[in-house]
Amino acid sequence: MKVLSIANSAGGVGKTTLAHCLAVSFTEFGKKTLLIDLDPAGALTFRLGFENPRTSIADFLSGSKINDSNLVTTSERFDFIPADSRLVANFSVEALSNVLSKLPKSYDVVILDLPGSLSQPLSMALSVSQLVVVPVRNNLHSLRGYLQIKSISAGVEVKALAIGENTLIAPAELIDEPLLESTELEAAAATKLSILTHDKASESAESFRNVGYSILEKLGLE
Repeated sequence: MKVLSIANSAGGVGKTTLAHCLAVSFTEFGKKTLLIDLDPAGALTFRLGFENPRTSIADFLSGSKINDSNLVTTSERFDFIPADSRLVANFSVEALSNVLSKLPKSYDVVILDLPGSLSQPLSMALSVSQLVVVPVRNNLHSLRGYLQIKSISAGVEVKALAIGENTLIAPAELIDEPLLESTELEAAAATKLSILTHDKASESAESFRNVGYSILEKLGLE
């Protein structure tokens, strides 16, 4: 099982959209995928329609047993564990590793969607991840976030993902495929579906598939 973190200490760069769309693309490529929201604000949980969940990742980090009934299987065929505001608690760095070691199903890949800050969820994620992908737009705000993540990665591989044009980061530090900027994403989000389902033949959907395949290659799961 490989663990992929989607992170940038800068907000508003598209982490949540990326995490959702990668979960769908990995599933399309035949990978058993679990998506976990590790953001106390729960933007991904809200987007997928699971706000105010009865059980969240905070329960499992606190030691509650995780079983099949706690995992949500979405209409887009990936499994999901929602978040809530209790993630602001100071969980131990080892707590997430303990949860992943006790999953009731086997997965090819687990995707972690992280808050836009240098916080405890990020520390937990770095302790279990094989790869951190940092979405970056062509501005100093998101570049600074990328450099902050890279500076604390402690040996975990970190790759930037350019959204649209990139003139700030060297090609060697980037995922091979850039992500196409698109105005179609918000229309898809309003339906609680990814663009890969909402408009599967669109250029934007194909862009996410290409990025997804590049990341699977990086993880050795192609």
